[in-house]
Amino acid sequence: MRHKIPALLSLALLAAPLAAEQTAQPARPAAPQAAPAPTAQPESPLQKPLDDAIHLVQAGKNAEAFQKLQAIEKDPNMTPLVLSLIGALYTEIGKPQEALRVLKPQADSADAQPAVLYNAGRAALRAGKVDEGRVYLTRSVLKQPDSPAARELGMLTARDGRVVEAYSMLRPWALRNPNDTEARLMAADLAVQLERGDDAIQLLSGFPDSEPAVRLLRGKALVLKKDGPGAVALLKPLLTKHPQGMDLEVRRSLAEAELLAGQPAEAAKLIDGKTAGHPALVLLLARAQRQAGNAAAAAATLKPLADKLPANADAIGDPRPVMGIALEYGSLLMEGGHAAEAVPFYQKATVYNPRSADAWKALAKALDAAGRKDEAQKALAQATAAANAPARQAATAPKAPPSAPAAAAEGPQEQPLSEGLQKALQLMSQGQSEAALTAVRQEIAVSKDPRARMIEVRILLSLRRPEDALKSAETALATDPTNADYVYLKGASEMALQRFSAAEQDLRKALQLQPRHLPAMDDLAVLLLRANKKEEARKLLQQVLQINPQDQVAAANLKKLNGEAQQ
Repeated sequence: MRHKIPALLSLALLAAPLAAEQTAQPARPAAPQAAPAPTAQPESPLQKPLDDAIHLVQAGKNAEAFQKLQAIEKDPNMTPLVLSLIGALYTEIGKPQEALRVLKPQADSADAQPAVLYNAGRAALRAGKVDEGRVYLTRSVLKQPDSPAARELGMLTARDGRVVEAYSMLRPWALRNPNDTEARLMAADLAVQLERGDDAIQLLSGFPDSEPAVRLLRGKALVLKKDGPGAVALLKPLLTKHPQGMDLEVRRSLAEAELLAGQPAEAAKLIDGKTAGHPALVLLLARAQRQAGNAAAAAATLKPLADKLPANADAIGDPRPVMGIALEYGSLLMEGGHAAEAVPFYQKATVYNPRSADAWKALAKALDAAGRKDEAQKALAQATAAANAPARQAATAPKAPPSAPAAAAEGPQEQPLSEGLQKALQLMSQGQSEAALTAVRQEIAVSKDPRARMIEVRILLSLRRPEDALKSAETALATDPTNADYVYLKGASEMALQRFSAAEQDLRKALQLQPRHLPAMDDLAVLLLRANKKEEARKLLQQVLQINPQDQVAAANLKKLNGEAQQ
């Protein structure tokens, strides 16, 4: 069934209009007398050969179908709609170049129909013209948000590794078309990658556990939902019988499930000697060994990676693995009574992610145990500031009607937020970030309101998913490169990823586009302080407080800066 879905859609999109075209009659003037009995309208001369061609396609007789379609093309009764259907059929029989030749003239027209654009997009993709296909599919979705082009575009985007964007298109499609099993499985896989266990379970509903890929995905979803015993029951049978190439992924997922189920020794057995030096697997093994009471083994497992931890995070990409290693190794040292030795590892964790309240708290505890009381207090203050960061990001989310204070003061009023975006902001203010993310992505899938992307990025940052936030910000920025809000969000995402140089560049660009952009001013001041550019940071913070005297973050940073100057 799943391989037939695109073919059925491409033909169905054109079949109804074709029928209407064939039966439509020109208007006639009213007869002065009673009308005669109606007579049957003649069938289109193209109907029979088209039906024959479709039957040949369905029977897999592609060569005969190709000859039939070529003959129909030359028929003097040809219409644009019939030509579109021929193009769709060419794609189905493996002739994408012919399909594109037929469909391109109509698809390149500004008033092209969504169905024509969809079929032209499919033909272009199969002809190896990916960029051209992407353009046709995108135009189809813009004209008709529920077009099957959203499905094709979502699958293409998923293969490109753009997980968030692909999921925003595929999930609504999969829920509307549950028989499209290929799209549902892809959407479920994306949901797992985005750590959305409930969504994955919903998308996998009705699939048999006898399918190894389904069983693995469902097990991963249960791990995300913290259902260790349930995940173990699903994944254990898969360990003894699974397709080639799936072994390590099954072991990793089952080990995570065993940890949740309170069986750390079993988890360690699954991956001991099989980590291949992969940081995430090494960290998982060390956690299992530690929870099993074998701290020495955990320390020995982690030490090779802990010794190689970088001093900064400028080139590490995703900071989560190195941060996890630093925190885990620091905890092992703390438990062994080596607080002073743990401090450098916790310090690295705060460098990798300065917005992690947990990292700052762990550092404060180690500093206190090492007798460095004053530094411990400062670390606790940083933990408090980091814990309040998501609330601050939520407070800066766009509200109706303005999207930013400066825009409200200097520009025209915007349209009120849609009901979906209002719901997302309400959930966000209530601390229900996951539910807010679902709401805003549903809005992105059906509307083109630029504020939806802005809210999505802020939610992702509050959930500490900076890589996904950066992808979303870049997607938004591609649609409007001079939008100061988009440029700021890209900079904020890079800042969360510890790409400080790129972040500073983007924050400065945002201020060039909108000189009174308060969030950009605040974050740039933080970067300047980090780079020891204190005078520029001081002037920037003073400007922020002149614009908004209630900005407590700016006030706290300026107070700290002035205190250091006095000392």
